[in-house]
Amino acid sequence: LEHSFLQEFLSRDPCFQISDKYLLAMVLVYFRRANLKLSEYTHSNLFLALFLANDMEEDLEDPKCVIFLWALGKDWRRQVADFLHQRDKLWARMGFRAMVSRQCCEEVMAKEPSHWAWTRERRPHHGGAQRGCPKARVPLPGGPGLSPPHCSLCGLLPAHGLCSHQPRPLPVLSECPSPNPECHCPPSQACLSVAEDPLVGGFLIILPPQLQLEPGTYTLHILPKPPPCPRR
Repeated sequence: LEHSFLQEFLSRDPCFQISDKYLLAMVLVYFRRANLKLSEYTHSNLFLALFLANDMEEDLEDPKCVIFLWALGKDWRRQVADFLHQRDKLWARMGFRAMVSRQCCEEVMAKEPSHWAWTRERRPHHGGAQRGCPKARVPLPGGPGLSPPHCSLCGLLPAHGLCSHQPRPLPVLSECPSPNPECHCPPSQACLSVAEDPLVGGFLIILPPQLQLEPGTYTLHILPKPPPCPRR
């Protein structure tokens, strides 16, 4: 999950329709049940297992089809049949044991409870059984190279390349060309944007494009406004 390609994939599913914490836990369970070697912990097998997990747990068919675009590339339509065949081979390798209980998922999460993947908690309005057509149209997760979709149900404008529903406090580092340590003049393009979350009453911090962070947990320190730099 730490690979940049999978990070991009996860960021295109801001509502966690196809990759919430339970589905990701199921992937790890499938890997164990199939007795995969460490060398088989690959992107391909992750997408196969994730698709199977969606088959088992999700009522809506359309969202999981976005996995084809990520797993198979631009020519995905010609390769769907083979992808489904490989999914069935993985299923058979597991002894066709694809059911995973919630308790089992939570035991997996308890092995490393602070891992960022377990913060991918799906919101209530995207959960529950949906046997018919949803009343409100829910946007599908984005494919490669596309921005995360705007979800009217969540009421949030996602940042480019940032999983907007994943709580991840962020550090802010100021840079100053002056040797004076009391002078902090971050460039204007490095400023953070803040958007309110109308549903839970919190706020969302949007990173500038040039600031990239590794997955993890960060602490945000709010400092007093620094004094302006003297003009030269």
